[in-house]
Amino acid sequence: MISQLGQLRVTLQPFLGVAGVFYGLIFLAWWLLRQYLFKRHSGIPEIEQLGKPRPLGQKLYGTAVICGGSVAGLLAARVCSEFFERVVIVEPEEWLSSEDGMRRFSWEQEHKRTRIMQYHSLHGNQALLYAGLQKLFPDLDEQCRFSDIAIYPADRLNFAGTPIPAPVESYRGHLPKTLLCSRAGFETLLRRLVLGRQTFPNIVQIAGTVIGVSSQSDDLSRISRVKIRKADLQIEELDASLVVDCTGVTRAGVKWLSQSGYGTTKAHVEGKLPLQDAKISFDQKLHYSTLTCSVTPATLEKISMPKFETGIVEDGTDNGRRLFAISKTDGNRILIFAGQSSDETVKYESLDDIRAFIRDLKVYKDPVPSWIFEGLDIIEESQSDLHFSHVRVFPTAYIRYHQTVNLPSNFIALGDSVLSVDPIYGQGCTKAFLGAVVLHSTLSAQTKAGAKALTAAFSEQFFKEHFNKTDGFWQLTHLLDYGVPCTTPLPGEDLQKGSLVRWYLRRLQILAIKDTQVARAYWDGSMGFGTSVDIFHPWIVLKTLLNTAIGQ
Repeated sequence: MISQLGQLRVTLQPFLGVAGVFYGLIFLAWWLLRQYLFKRHSGIPEIEQLGKPRPLGQKLYGTAVICGGSVAGLLAARVCSEFFERVVIVEPEEWLSSEDGMRRFSWEQEHKRTRIMQYHSLHGNQALLYAGLQKLFPDLDEQCRFSDIAIYPADRLNFAGTPIPAPVESYRGHLPKTLLCSRAGFETLLRRLVLGRQTFPNIVQIAGTVIGVSSQSDDLSRISRVKIRKADLQIEELDASLVVDCTGVTRAGVKWLSQSGYGTTKAHVEGKLPLQDAKISFDQKLHYSTLTCSVTPATLEKISMPKFETGIVEDGTDNGRRLFAISKTDGNRILIFAGQSSDETVKYESLDDIRAFIRDLKVYKDPVPSWIFEGLDIIEESQSDLHFSHVRVFPTAYIRYHQTVNLPSNFIALGDSVLSVDPIYGQGCTKAFLGAVVLHSTLSAQTKAGAKALTAAFSEQFFKEHFNKTDGFWQLTHLLDYGVPCTTPLPGEDLQKGSLVRWYLRRLQILAIKDTQVARAYWDGSMGFGTSVDIFHPWIVLKTLLNTAIGQ
């Protein structure tokens, strides 16, 4: 027997040697590709440059006009404050400039946000966002504590209810953290950081709506003024050295540019699109139902919630993709959420509706934790007031500015003004933040040359880098939402596109439950620290296929 094994080893040795060399070459190619993608797409090298002191006197002349004062607008204003003499945020909702818009506790606000559909719905943040915000706002932790916003290790991943271990050991015991708060809490915190403390005195916010732009008389390639309809309906024009569209899903910049003759050309330009053809969109028909209740500290203590937040995405899409989440958000408030993609309007308006919804979820192995049902019973017994909200999420859309012809050289857009993603993945604010990071790096390149005005290539350079940093969000949403049967795809596509990759991702998540290497790759991708090829590490692919072959 021993001699036979020895003979087999000798016979296989050349093949094993060739296989080893082949694997080594594949690994080297993967590693080189990952280095390239990390540098080009992750935004992490650029984030490291945020918040560093800038030389005095290196500011650009004039005013940066930020059109919209939500998350993307506030981040853009914070970045522009380092580079421009003056920054003006134009925000339609006048109360957001008041003390009420910057309250310590967002749940005490007397006004209601009318232009942000998910202001009182489920809100999630990736760990990368928290790491980046610390660069822009050194006292972020202190301000979060001031507003009762939790900061905790980002260890909440699971596959259809079965936990995926967080890679604490591979991060040497220092797992990156994330913020846990409502959309209202996050936006109010950010507004106070940017506007409420005079830390950035060259930023002001005015009430009004941008309704148009006009070009310079001697340089049609550059916007000179922004037309604003004020709260009293008077029209005012504001000089602008830079115009930033942060109007969200309204995407008002497309209208302003079209009205002023931008985005068109008489001659065909290879690889470029007219502005009217730049938008693509598909619809995953997602509905949000949210129950929010304020409870006493005693009631909160009775609920045996092991983490600040627990979410379960159903294994399978036979009923449309369904998601349940329960979280302790800022203040003594509990948010209970049910999301579902469906051709019909679906609402879960009571605790009984939520219970039935949870019982019907298809989980992987572990049943829905009993503490969730017990917690719902405790909330019901406490007779806490429940506030219901329903949101029909807008279709996912992309304005391909990076391919658009004849844009003004001093116009950019970021956040949902460029592209929206499926909100269940918690990537929206990271996407807006990376847009601000790109703005910072593009402006840094301008001022290093000692320029006092933006160059003719500024807009093109910005949108090129914005594409590099954010297109991956669109591709992921595009891939995963095509796995939902009720999704209306892009024209010319069908829902079979990406089915093999979706199959692989499911098998990968199952393996991540027990494999630390796979869990780390999956965690990095989920929290914004990875690249698109991390989960395709050659050894991970082999293990995933082997695990599938043996039926695990």
